[in-house]
Amino acid sequence: MEINKPNINLFIVGAAKAGTTSLYNYLYQHSQVFFPLVKEPNYYSRAEAHNPNAYAKPKLGKFYHNKIITDERVYYSLFQVAQNFQVVGDASPSYLWDTETAQKIYNDFPEAKIVILLRNPVQRAYSQFLMDLKDGNQSETDFLKALNNDKNKQPNIWGRAHLYEELGLYYNQVKQYIDVFSKDHVKIILYEDFIKNTETVLLDTFDFLNLNIQEIDTIDFNKTHNPYTEPKNKIAKQILRIKNKSGIIKRLAPSFIKNYLNKKVLFKPGTKPELSIESKTYLNNIYSNDINELEKLINKDLSLWKTSNY
Repeated sequence: MEINKPNINLFIVGAAKAGTTSLYNYLYQHSQVFFPLVKEPNYYSRAEAHNPNAYAKPKLGKFYHNKIITDERVYYSLFQVAQNFQVVGDASPSYLWDTETAQKIYNDFPEAKIVILLRNPVQRAYSQFLMDLKDGNQSETDFLKALNNDKNKQPNIWGRAHLYEELGLYYNQVKQYIDVFSKDHVKIILYEDFIKNTETVLLDTFDFLNLNIQEIDTIDFNKTHNPYTEPKNKIAKQILRIKNKSGIIKRLAPSFIKNYLNKKVLFKPGTKPELSIESKTYLNNIYSNDINELEKLINKDLSLWKTSNY
């Protein structure tokens, strides 16, 4: 069966842990917007995965948060029912990290619009670390030690290393998209603005994408996407490590079983632990110059990111 090239005209490219899932879910509710059932196809980046299930071809009609799709026909097939939508999008945070992705996307879809969400890089790195602990993808509970361990991780690529520090060095990542697509086609959203003024930022995004802004009244803002939770106990942590390495639960368990495990067995609501002053100072020193350069590049006030008290 012939699969035509889709007209993908929106790429939400990251950053990771900066609100991309929330923006995806809000835009998904708009009647003029299409996203595939694979939320993160990772087609245009060099992303990899520990879980072998990530490489399996997605099943028709089933939702996947993350896949590693390398075949053009498989990627295009995700969009085969998107012909009647005004905005057709791909939301893969790995696209911001990969230095070759902007040009690859431009080669296929030069008129596409790019949305980039950025978060205080210190807080972004810590949020990712806490997520990895929760999911069983990180065994080191000391953040500073985890940062140092990650520096020696090989291969140093998305899905193999955590890239805690690298993912927050935004200047060159953002610059590649501005250079390739031009500023008119790139929208920068600060996570801090998005959290405080969600509806206003979403309306502005609707306008950027030429969407009907009246539909803002139909968007459900009540659901919290990626709320903070933690493993219930040591047994839950062990189950999570096995689950994420082998993918056996994802492959074999029905959805209602997986939902029950997540809600009743593996996780519990928690209070997000504070980031230590030592960790803040260490990362602030790493990000200081990059933030200054980024501030000039995107013409936004980033003074809140420059204090260790944040």
